[in-house]
Amino acid sequence: MAQLRINRGTTYTIGIVYKKNGEPETLVGATVRFTVKTVEWDDDMTDTSAVVQKNITDGNSSGEATITIDPTDTDTLDPGKYYYDIKVEEAGGEIYKIDEGTIKLDGSPTNRGV
Repeated sequence: MAQLRINRGTTYTIGIVYKKNGEPETLVGATVRFTVKTVEWDDDMTDTSAVVQKNITDGNSSGEATITIDPTDTDTLDPGKYYYDIKVEEAGGEIYKIDEGTIKLDGSPTNRGV
């Protein structure tokens, strides 16, 4: 379980390499889903309670993709602890969790430009 530290209202990128049995697996035709919530789990099957949702569909054949959290994704969130996971839905519909953990969202004195 990883812990990310993100400064509220700033850009943050997460690079991933999707692997199966230690070997890179293509992300062509797959969707990488990044979800952030205030609780570790819930039964909301549509994730409407998520405070950040990203669907990345431009991963490459080497299994590489980049998740970009934009300043507008976090600029109105209260600093504190959040929960995230990263799942891959392969082109065939199989879903695998590749990472999960917590996010410590820090505030900062500078708010202009957000």
